[in-house]
Order: sequence, then C-alpha cells, then structure tokens
Amino acid sequence: LLELSTYGLLLYWTVRYFGLELDWDKKLLDSRVAFTYHEFTTWLRAVTLPLVGVAFLSLSWEILAALYRCVCVRGCFWKLWATLQWAIMATATVGLFAVSLVPFTYIEHESNGKLWPGIHQMFRAVERFQVVNSYGLFRRMTGVGGRPEVILEGSYDGHSWTHSGVSVFGLGCPPGVFGVSPRVFGVCPGCPWVCPGCPGLCPGRPRALTPCPAVIRLLQADESRYPFHGRPPTFLRAQLYKYWFTTPSEGSPGPAPWWRRQHVQEFFPAVSLGDPTLESLLSQHGLK
Repeated sequence: LLELSTYGLLLYWTVRYFGLELDWDKKLLDSRVAFTYHEFTTWLRAVTLPLVGVAFLSLSWEILAALYRCVCVRGCFWKLWATLQWAIMATATVGLFAVSLVPFTYIEHESNGKLWPGIHQMFRAVERFQVVNSYGLFRRMTGVGGRPEVILEGSYDGHSWTHSGVSVFGLGCPPGVFGVSPRVFGVCPGCPWVCPGCPGLCPGRPRALTPCPAVIRLLQADESRYPFHGRPPTFLRAQLYKYWFTTPSEGSPGPAPWWRRQHVQEFFPAVSLGDPTLESLLSQHGLK
C-alpha cells in the first residue's frame, strides 16, 4: 500500500508540475514546465538536507544489519573475523558517504555551506584522487544556456579573419555553418568534446598551421569548403561562442538558419609557427 501511494504521489506531482495534457484527438501527450525558477530553487533548498538525512538513515540501517549478521556467525574466531571485516568496510563506507556529501550538495550552495567543516576538509584532502564526483559526464557541456563551442579562425595577415559562413573551422560536427543541419542527432561526437579540454588547444594548433591532409580532413570533411585547402593559414586564434537552435519565430526570407550564436570571449590569442607563446606552452605541456 505504501509503495502504491508513493507511485501515486509521483504521478500526481509529475502531472501537476510538468503540465501533462493528453490530446485525444491528435493522440499527443503535451507537457510544459509549470513551475518557476524561484519555486524550483526553494524546493531544492527544502529537500537537499532532508535527503542527506534519509540517506544517512538508510546507510545506518545497512551497517547495523551487517553487524547483526556478524554477531550471528557461529564460532568465536569467525565471529571476530567477520566483525573485523565489518569494522573496516563500515569505516570506509561512512568515510566515502561523508566526502560524497560535498559534491552532492553542490546542487544547492546554501545547503553545501551548512555541512560540517570537517567534511569539507576531508573532501579537500582526497579531492585530487577523484574518489567522489558530481554526477554527469562532461556535465559543464550540456548546452544549458547555450551550447559552448571553441571556433578556430585563420588569417594570412593577422587582421582579416575567416570566421563566418562556410569559412568557419569545424571539428566534424559542431554548428559552425548556420544553414546546415546537424550531421548526427544530439550533435555531440567525441572529438569536439575532448579538444576544448586540451591545454590551450595546443596539440592541434601547430598541425593546423601546416599543409597536413589528415588535419584538413579533421577540421573539415569536405575539403572544398575548407578555406585554407590551397595554403595553410599564417595565424590561428580561437574564439568561444554560445550556439542555440533557431525557432520558427526567428525565420527570415530565404533558407532559414539552423543556428544562432553569440560571442563570449577570446579563448586563445592569435599565434603563428615560431610564436614564443605557442612554443612556451608546447614545452610546458611536453608537446614539443
């Protein structure tokens, strides 16, 4: 009965807070967010620490149940051996649980600040080992608030930069060209995700400044659309943009663009082969 009531409450809250509506004529299930950002943060603040309490009670129950099983073991030696194992595992489990509270409460900073200072000290002591982490692979690159993209731009004179239309450097599948639809669903292939994490994009920069066919194929699968297929650029720089899909209301005469973008900041300054800054970074990261 308790389980049935729980599922019933979850269904009710889902219908209420996500505005689920069933259109019988069109046979469609429509949904919309029916709460504000302020309401969400208020709810998050109210449930974060109680969830920690529930998790602690659940862990305590499992530890006590394991201790009871140790006590029930026959034989003094085996009972002592089981209890020793229990003590080691329980200590490690409680320690992991404690340090995991820090990344867990990142979802609500006020709750994070209410944690016992000793827990923060424990987390900082083991942080470099990455024992616990916040959930999510590349969780800062989900596209919330715009999809971040590092765009490489090339120039022959250091003043005129190719950065629009088909002249955009693209690592296979980033937006780049506004009028071209995504090549894959989700538009998240592995190479573009990894490259922005490279130190200053240094590994790929010297290669992009040389006439290397393999690099050209990486930067642009269609070589005819690559702006420097005849002669490599003299200078390279990287700019950080945020990309969004366009909406029907943003349509314009002619072919509608798939993307709109906004410049955020310079990601890496202009460099050329032999540039002291580039050479220093390559040496610093052991890439030369």
